[in-house]
Amino acid sequence: MTTTEDLWPSDLGLETIVTPVSILRTQASLLGERTRGMLVGEVKTWATGDTIHHALDVVVPALDNYKYRLLKVHHSMMLYPVFVDEEPARLKGLIESLNKAVGLTDEDALRKWLRETLARQETKQILANLYAQATQ
Repeated sequence: MTTTEDLWPSDLGLETIVTPVSILRTQASLLGERTRGMLVGEVKTWATGDTIHHALDVVVPALDNYKYRLLKVHHSMMLYPVFVDEEPARLKGLIESLNKAVGLTDEDALRKWLRETLARQETKQILANLYAQATQ
């Protein structure tokens, strides 16, 4: 008779971690609530090699589900740092300087950047324009 020996440690260290995609999905859901479904947030996730990408799109159901890519980020399987690929202002120089530094090093840095990005005038103008078209 053979026995199966479990060589894994008793504590695998599986703690609850707030992932970048969960933060984005929460904000996507809140956009739909705040606009009563006129604008809907949608998060797409995909992998290329060792890199995981997330995009936050604004979907306008009234415009045949028109999608606007609001922002895109990526990270390794280690979750942090998170690197910004696209954001509403399309400020290429700002993104490059942010990414050259060290990216968004942890959950707090990601939340801070996202809070600032979603509050920008450029972001609000994009949402206002999409909302206006959805309500016509």
